[in-house]
Amino acid sequence: MPANRHFKPVRVLLPSEEVARQLSDAIRAGYFRFGSKLPSERSIAEQMQVSRPTVREAVKLLVEANILTVKPGSGGGAFVTSEIVPLDVIVTAPDLRPGDMGEALEMRRLILPWVAQIASQYAEDADFDRMRDAIEFGRQSLPMPEAAKSSPEAISSIIIATMRFDLALAQATRNSLAMHLMELLLQWVEPMRHKTLQSRADLVLSLELVETMMRTIEAGDPAPIAEITERRLNILEKALEEQTGRRLRRSRYSPA
Repeated sequence: MPANRHFKPVRVLLPSEEVARQLSDAIRAGYFRFGSKLPSERSIAEQMQVSRPTVREAVKLLVEANILTVKPGSGGGAFVTSEIVPLDVIVTAPDLRPGDMGEALEMRRLILPWVAQIASQYAEDADFDRMRDAIEFGRQSLPMPEAAKSSPEAISSIIIATMRFDLALAQATRNSLAMHLMELLLQWVEPMRHKTLQSRADLVLSLELVETMMRTIEAGDPAPIAEITERRLNILEKALEEQTGRRLRRSRYSPA
């Protein structure tokens, strides 16, 4: 039977794995910060419509991954001990061939400019606070200036910081579908992000770009917003072109 690109291996998550995945995604997105306490077992079970033993097993998975710790007693519960949550902590990261990554970057080129422009119209103080928190999280994770090479932890922290920034942008649109699409895109393009962040200068530039984007969105001028968005888009697109040796469709017909 000939291969069909529409069929892929099926990986069915256990209920506890799905709960753990959602909890880890929330931690990565910054909804639960270092040292913060998760909602009660009962509350999580009611929101996700699963049993309390399922939630307990999910928490156990994240404790084993050194992301949560459980404290007993009246003031106890599950507490976040690490905000650096690998994408594949529960499930394998999306297996994207270069062609698939190109498609993900094409979708990013469609979605990010729209999100940035709409966010400039609807963002409120709370949205900008989330953006600033994301940037500050990244700053605190930067290696010392004398560091010859960035550590994997520092790289992961900067990726998480910029992911949180983009999620704050999407949230500012007040469009739930935009938020969901942004979450998917960030997961799809994360493997390429690791390839573009090696030196401390790379990490600093990544933060400077999102900080500039925040300022342009606060100002609300469409032209600077489009310019900084284009700069951010180009970094990943050029990295994929260098890796694959072929140009993406967005640049085939661009002026020389």
